Amino acid sequence: MGSLEGLGPLLPADEAMKLEKADRARPIPGGEPECPVCATKMARMVEQHSAPRSDDSPFRVRLVCGSPECGHWTVYDW
Repeated sequence: MGSLEGLGPLLPADEAMKLEKADRARPIPGGEPECPVCATKMARMVEQHSAPRSDDSPFRVRLVCGSPECGHWTVYDW
């Protein structure tokens, strides 16, 4: 998923931080968190950064709500 087209609104920062913490605690297939807005299971996508990174990891994780009516999302550096 290289484009943000079709995604819903970005999660507010406080909800995104809680979601990132929960996702980091269980980064396995089947361990995807529920959307804090509508409780639908989120999809986890690992992406490569398109620009040089300042840390050691070239990856980021995007969490996207599976509900087309909701579509809330967040992204964080892995």
